[in-house]
Amino acid sequence: MSDTRWDPLFEDLEQQFTAEREARHGQLSAETERVRVSRLSLRDRLVAVGSGARVVVDDCAGGTHRLSVEAVGADWMAGAEEGVPGLLVLRLGAIDGLVFEADDRRRSLGEHTEDPLRARMGIGFVLRALARRRAAVTLGLLRGGRVAGTPTCAGADHVDIAIHDAGAAPRGSDVDRVRTITFGAISWVRTTSRRDVGTL
Repeated sequence: MSDTRWDPLFEDLEQQFTAEREARHGQLSAETERVRVSRLSLRDRLVAVGSGARVVVDDCAGGTHRLSVEAVGADWMAGAEEGVPGLLVLRLGAIDGLVFEADDRRRSLGEHTEDPLRARMGIGFVLRALARRRAAVTLGLLRGGRVAGTPTCAGADHVDIAIHDAGAAPRGSDVDRVRTITFGAISWVRTTSRRDVGTL
């Protein structure tokens, strides 16, 4: 016959053990989450927040852009800017900071999956697509100023822009000059039409 006098003691010890085990598990989970968040890049957060999120972006040239996110590539993000036609493509390296809406900020810290093809598309991919379509663009430069024209070709780290009058075709005597600009000098690229970049 068992001695029931010890039952309350054993129950108390078991409850303490369970509470300590749960506390340790909670601490481990919290530490795991802190480590995961510490490894997130700005790009990761933009991918996690997804298409349609609204952000306010400050670029290194002093510009502010209110965007609805449409796509995120290897080193760029694209979005529709309030009250402006076309699409704005920002180099991630030219972003000083941004503001997420509260729900989007929380979502940006979550787990995410992405299209592996888009993850490999650098800014050169976008500029080559614009050159193929002979699309008129405006480039915002990192040190200030803008260049308007048509991309004619894009290399590994630079793009050639044919400078011409607005509305003119980028050929022959209509081209004033061709300017070669490094990707690192570009803050953003603005297209005149959403169709110019096709499906990002």
